[in-house]
Amino acid sequence: MYHEKVVQWRIEALEKALNIRIRQRSVAEVDDFRLRLEQLLDDKGNLTRKLMQEELDFIRDERFLSKCSFRYWADRYATFQKDGSEGGGVGRVKFWHSQEAALRIISQIDLNNWEAKIRGESVDGICVVMHKARQLGATALSRTLGVHKHTNYQHIRGMAASIDDDKIMELYDRDKLCIDNLPFYLRPNIGYDVKASHLYFDKLDSRILYQQSRQQSGLGQGRQFDFAHLTECAFWPYPNMIELDFFPALPLGINTMCILESTANGMGGWWYDFTEDVRRGLQRRWHYIFAPWYIEPRKNRAHPPLDWNPSDMTMKHARKVYETSREYTGKDILLEREQLYWYETERAAALRRGKLNLFLTNYCATPEESFQHTGNSQFSVETLERIRLGTIPPNYYEVNVN
Repeated sequence: MYHEKVVQWRIEALEKALNIRIRQRSVAEVDDFRLRLEQLLDDKGNLTRKLMQEELDFIRDERFLSKCSFRYWADRYATFQKDGSEGGGVGRVKFWHSQEAALRIISQIDLNNWEAKIRGESVDGICVVMHKARQLGATALSRTLGVHKHTNYQHIRGMAASIDDDKIMELYDRDKLCIDNLPFYLRPNIGYDVKASHLYFDKLDSRILYQQSRQQSGLGQGRQFDFAHLTECAFWPYPNMIELDFFPALPLGINTMCILESTANGMGGWWYDFTEDVRRGLQRRWHYIFAPWYIEPRKNRAHPPLDWNPSDMTMKHARKVYETSREYTGKDILLEREQLYWYETERAAALRRGKLNLFLTNYCATPEESFQHTGNSQFSVETLERIRLGTIPPNYYEVNVN
């Protein structure tokens, strides 16, 4: 439901099975139809007249298309709080570059899974780790994926987990905002709703459990989850429970999706070990996504004075970004002047306060840069950074021995 080929296969299968023609409509057409239909509702949410055939066909098509295509649904129906860089408020989801990059990887995994399923092979589902810089929309994207799955499919067993009650409440509030703003023809009936604990859609028999990392019982023990989203994984007090208790609760299958996301929390530890294994291809089931600080060009920028010129360290950082960006974003990126100025001034402020390691963790350009030592070292953070920026990509060559 994520790759356009898979979407087309599913639509064609529905059309053939039901002998119908499913029509895809533009965002503007959907908005117009939706407004017309919602004007037919009374104060209690009941229709004031019978729907015409054109309206019934529209609802049928939108339900099928929303189920077959995450992107069709998200572009027309997903509602979340907007980022401060967009002016805040509530509105329709408009994916950032960082989220689009993650969706490209997810869609390719989706295609690979369906092709394997067609060949009669077992599939792992979509299991990804999102290792990231700060404030790049990983949580918003994950909750959008989750709400889509839970409100369009039957028998989905879901879980959202984070480090404390405040974080869990944030996940719950994001979900409720999106669900409450769905049109009546896509909004599932809620059987019961225990705030920040449990949502159950009774007619779909789908549910979302909200759990936190400090709970006494094992995470997911005795259960299975078709969709799961774990946030701030590097900061969990007992992160080994993720691998020991939770991973066995993820069934092998085409409908499974799991997203683990976090910023770094120093060298070593479970998140460091696991994500680096995934990055190197040593965890068969898992796929790696890294989001550097510069991937969303609308964030992390400031207008420089006319006479400002970037420092030598800033230009070394820009070179490192250019050399490594294709691996993480799919293209070579030259940082803009506003991005360079933001980076230099924020880095300088962190250096003055003795917090350069925290700045580099939060606004990393590479995974290596994100994992900073939290204790004292024989070498300063600035010295280690200068050495790291001075490295160059190796040139590989072959030697033929006759």
